[in-house]
Order: sequence, then C-alpha cells, then structure tokens
Amino acid sequence: MNVLILTDFSEVSDNAGRYAVDFLQKIPANFFILNIHDFNFSKSASRTLENELVSTLEKLQKSVRDLENYTKNPEHSFNTILSSDNLINAVRKALTEKKIDLIFIGAASQAVHHHPILGDHAYEVIRKIRCNIMAVPGDSSYAEAEKFVLPVDYSVISREKVFSQLEQADFINQGRLTVIELDEDHHESTTNEFAWPKLAKVNGKAKTRYVKMGESQIFSEDLLKEIQGRFDMIVIIGKNLSVCDHFLHARYGLLSTLSNSLPILVIHECK
Repeated sequence: MNVLILTDFSEVSDNAGRYAVDFLQKIPANFFILNIHDFNFSKSASRTLENELVSTLEKLQKSVRDLENYTKNPEHSFNTILSSDNLINAVRKALTEKKIDLIFIGAASQAVHHHPILGDHAYEVIRKIRCNIMAVPGDSSYAEAEKFVLPVDYSVISREKVFSQLEQADFINQGRLTVIELDEDHHESTTNEFAWPKLAKVNGKAKTRYVKMGESQIFSEDLLKEIQGRFDMIVIIGKNLSVCDHFLHARYGLLSTLSNSLPILVIHECK
C-alpha cells in the first residue's frame, strides 16, 4: 500500500503521521511525507531561499526519522516529497507518480487558525482529490476501531454503490458499521447496523439490526455528541456531497463550529 501524509510540521500533522503508522501497523506500506512550501524563487531572495530550502528539507528528514523510530513494522518505508506547487496540484502529482492508495491529513480544531484542517485545506482536498482520505483530529490517539458510523443520503447515491465502495476499502476488515439513512430534510430515516465486511449480503443472510439514534437532525450538536460517545470512526462516501458539505464544509459545516475527536474516513470510488 502507498500512503501519502500531508505535513506542515505542526503537532496536528505529526499526530496524523503517527496515526497513519498505527492504523496500518499490520500492513506493509510505503509512506510519502509531503510538505508544500511557498518558496520565493526571485533572484533577490536567493540567499534566503537557500537557507529556507535547507531548513525545510531538514524538517522533512526529521519527520521521516521520527516515524521510522515510531513504527514497529519492518515492512514500513518512509520517503519525502517537497513541493512548491499549490495544494491540489501537489497532491494530484503525488497521487499519480506514487500510486497513492490512502491519504492522511491532520484535523485541527476550529480554534487553530495557522493550519485550518478540517478547514479550507482539508475540505479542498476531500472534495477535489479522488482518493480515500483519513482526517485525524489533533487530539485523537489511535485505538483499533470497532464501531463505525456512516451517515448517507440515498437520494444522491444508491445503496448498492455505497456498499460496493465500502467493500473496496479493504484496509478495514473488521468491526461493525452503523448506517444512518437520511430523508430529504436530513432527518434520520432508518438506522441499521451491519457486520463488516460482508456488506454485499445486507439484503441476504447477513445479520442486520436496527439501532435507535437521536430524533434530531443528523447535523446537530446533540447527535454529534451521541455519535462521539458510541462510535470509533465516522465514515463518509465522497460522492455523498450533501453529507460532506454539512459535516466538513470549511465555514458552514457542522465540524467547523463543533469539536470532534473521531477520525473521519472519506471513501472515494476507486478508478
């Protein structure tokens, strides 16, 4: 597996790197640590540029050494990517050249302004990059996830498509998934729990049970608190645009104003 970790050398992004290593601790993986830096390439800034370049490369190498010392899997390798391109172009280039399967980004709280993830940067990556993405809150420590929650609007994407995309995310191979089906007003319509990963059999013999949730709209503070108390990870289908917007929008989404401690996995359709 090839994994991209976005870093700005903050503690939030460092935590996302450690979470990535822990999340894939049983899987052989090539990690690529990407830093995007706005260098000044003008002739007048040549001396400053050299110092800035050396300093940034040293920080990248330190990030690699820290993760090499952190991992317990000898089949983990770590590499650096330094780019002066804009965020989306840099990520897309890495995606193509390194054949990336999964991206990890740090998710800073709304109070952290120097690197607003989940803010403008993460929201842009999630909406424009067609790759599975894990957004990791800065205060989230890794624990093996057993209970996943997926809010889904079937007016936008079919049930069959949802389950097909979930099955393709084969780095998750155990646990239970609670699917919160929403009506057109984004109220809870139906909530079902399924055994993972046998989602293809939900209409067959796979065990299914109804799980009662709150009565309020899914995008409410009360229900988010309930979700955080009952689950280990939030899962969102990338093509479920209304759900992405309500949860993740940089300025208007629920998580732009409320604290969230759960990692958020955004699953995109594999090409």
